[in-house]
Amino acid sequence: MNEPAAAVPALTTARIDAVICVHTATRPVERAVASALQNRAPLRVTVIAHNTDINAIATRLGPLANDSRVRLLELRDGVRSPANAFNFGIEVSRAEFFSLIGSDDELAPGALDAWLALADRAAADVVIAPIRRAGGGGVPSPRVRPGRVAPLDGDRDRLFERAAPLGLIRLARFPGLRFTSGIPRGVDQVFSVHLWFAGAAVAFDASLPPYIEWDDQADRVTHGHTPLADDVAYLGAMESDDVFRAMRPAARRAVAAKLLRVHVIGAIARRVADEGLTVADRAVVVDTVARLRGWARGLDGLLAWRDRRALHAAMDEATTTGQLRRALGDRTRYITPGALLTVNPLRILHRHAPLRSLAAGVRVARAVAHSIEEPSDEEGRR
Repeated sequence: MNEPAAAVPALTTARIDAVICVHTATRPVERAVASALQNRAPLRVTVIAHNTDINAIATRLGPLANDSRVRLLELRDGVRSPANAFNFGIEVSRAEFFSLIGSDDELAPGALDAWLALADRAAADVVIAPIRRAGGGGVPSPRVRPGRVAPLDGDRDRLFERAAPLGLIRLARFPGLRFTSGIPRGVDQVFSVHLWFAGAAVAFDASLPPYIEWDDQADRVTHGHTPLADDVAYLGAMESDDVFRAMRPAARRAVAAKLLRVHVIGAIARRVADEGLTVADRAVVVDTVARLRGWARGLDGLLAWRDRRALHAAMDEATTTGQLRRALGDRTRYITPGALLTVNPLRILHRHAPLRSLAAGVRVARAVAHSIEEPSDEEGRR
């Protein structure tokens, strides 16, 4: 792996180091870079050519490569996972804040300025970026309490609903924090646990200019037809992490419920839509459900009826692919009794149960969408 100290020139007084890791010259990395440069704050945009020709990336950037705020570095490690590239970006950052941008994504104009202003006002160590899907609506996370901007609580404000650490991260607050290397998926899971549950000051304002997530690229390094075990490979790192182990049982239970609902059932649904589950995949589901149940008592009680039904079908070797598809149902339909009613009826109004969590997500998504239609206060003052 490249040695960061030898490759990195001395940094100026940049407050933000925006890091963009690119794995192929087919990515529209120039879109991401140009959007980051549309800010007034002192910043550096670091583009890391990861296992790809750095000259091809420079050609792709065109005149942007000559901007004094842009530096282009190369990392060749032969590893398909993005973790090493992300960590390299952290290691070469010398600014006050680190901000990660996907090579096929972009920022709304003035986003970094607005996020930095919030960090200064709230004395925040972490500013969570609002996310909008290109051509679509706002992303419904984190599902914060109404009217809350800062300081936020990892449990009460459901910060764990957001795993991708997009926004601003104060480097001095997390000097040794790195993405989990050596696993094919979920490299940001333990990383985000530290952001939300290690006592940092966290802020989020859904009305600020958003991070814009594109889906026009089909070659993401974390995608592909692989064993289901790859989708939960991060669990071992999480279970051995000191911050995770220090979390209150209620918080661990809420995180486990989210992982079952989003990651495990999502992994099952993707494979059932294709070729179905293998015997090994079903064994992984059985093991994963048992592990997550061990994190805290009462996990099943927080689940919606349809989610527990889907998990039971996936764990039963006698269930055919067709039966499993029917058990999964239409995952886009949320306003149904099976999607809203909890296995434990006493948990139906719990903040991490589907009813309140979904309502909070809808509110956040609408706020992000509204910020796109009308300039935020931060944009208006500029």
